[in-house]
Amino acid sequence: MNSKLFSRRNVLILGLSGALGACSQYLPQGSTRPQSLTREIIISKINDTRIANGVEPLTYNPLLAEAAQAQASLMARTGELSHELGGTLRERVTAVGYQGAVGENLAGGQDTIEGAIKGWLESGPHRNTLLNPKFSEFGFGVAQGGGEYETYWAMIFGGGFQAWLSG
Repeated sequence: MNSKLFSRRNVLILGLSGALGACSQYLPQGSTRPQSLTREIIISKINDTRIANGVEPLTYNPLLAEAAQAQASLMARTGELSHELGGTLRERVTAVGYQGAVGENLAGGQDTIEGAIKGWLESGPHRNTLLNPKFSEFGFGVAQGGGEYETYWAMIFGGGFQAWLSG
């Protein structure tokens, strides 16, 4: 066997193993249904996920929680999973008095908060929002209703605009 080929193959295998290892992800344990959620459980599940992925924890913001719960409730009432339902994200957070930079993750159909987080982690754009170090606070909402998904999840992230301007 050609030693150069063997050597290159080993390097490729080691590199691939390292890349796959870096893609492994922490998933929160448990099966916490919406009826059992408390603020403390929500904060713990979100922040355990961020910390396990090397990102600072978030603080819970009541204004963002109000906007997230309103979005989850509206989606459950209409049976529609949409970022634009009820206005743009900026319009919705401004309506509750929040003025910082924001991002949003929505989910539908998961029976547990762990399932919603898992879905976000498995979607590149949602994972990027969930683990974005520029966000410093969040609000969370969940509602049950009709439509295709039955359970609707909304998480709104916030933070200062300065973090986005500095790189």
